[in-house]
Amino acid sequence: MNDGRCLKKIFTVGNSCSSVVECFSIDWKFGWIEHIRLSDTPNDFFTLENQSDFFSIFVIDAEIRSLNLFKSVIEKFGKNVASEVVVLCEMSLTYEQQEIINEVNENTTSSVIIAANRESLDSIIECYAHLLCGESYCCVDFDDMHEWLHAGTTFMSAGSYIDAIVKNELPYMLYLQLTELKERSEKSDLEVAAINVVFLGEYISQDLFSASLAMISGSFSRDLNLSVHSNIHDSHQNGKVGFRIFASLKKKTPLSFDHNEIPPFLLA
Repeated sequence: MNDGRCLKKIFTVGNSCSSVVECFSIDWKFGWIEHIRLSDTPNDFFTLENQSDFFSIFVIDAEIRSLNLFKSVIEKFGKNVASEVVVLCEMSLTYEQQEIINEVNENTTSSVIIAANRESLDSIIECYAHLLCGESYCCVDFDDMHEWLHAGTTFMSAGSYIDAIVKNELPYMLYLQLTELKERSEKSDLEVAAINVVFLGEYISQDLFSASLAMISGSFSRDLNLSVHSNIHDSHQNGKVGFRIFASLKKKTPLSFDHNEIPPFLLA
């Protein structure tokens, strides 16, 4: 078990993504995140002296002006900054936008993630906000989150709270939400590439946690990228137990057929 308390700083460039992150920050009740809007002057960035004290996430609008501002920032600090970079782009990228992103990729330790819609961006921000925030039953770190983020191209989330008095229903509630999430992804012709689950609210027993974990694991193939942790706070023991599920999705892999293979019914 770890006690979290790791600060995540979310730097934004551009009005659209700044508005999304600011609204999230206002509603977020668990702490350990800070929203910093970069101004038009890259010098207003941050010094790297104490960067070991926090983790950086950059969220940028896809407009040329915002991309160029961020490019000038990242060229100054480059691969010395351990971070994730997310671009909010709700339309197809132009050639010029893609060229700037390619240049950014050359100067960062991690390739840029494109958030194609508001739901994807919301899911990414919340997923990172829960990480190493409160007490956790499992040790999940930023390497695990990096694998989750880069496993897919679209991101969805789901969750539920129930009264602690009926907390033994938690595995069943997980089953319902996981089923609904998979159905939503299939309607968009997507498949689950990675899952992150965070438990919230009241403390639960090891037996109930193990049963919940078995439900999650049994819902997917063994080779799925799966990370499970919790964000528990003494100040939020409100008689509820709950969870949030974050799915990293990718386009379905087309089924391949060997036309030379003999059909099974002919071998019977």
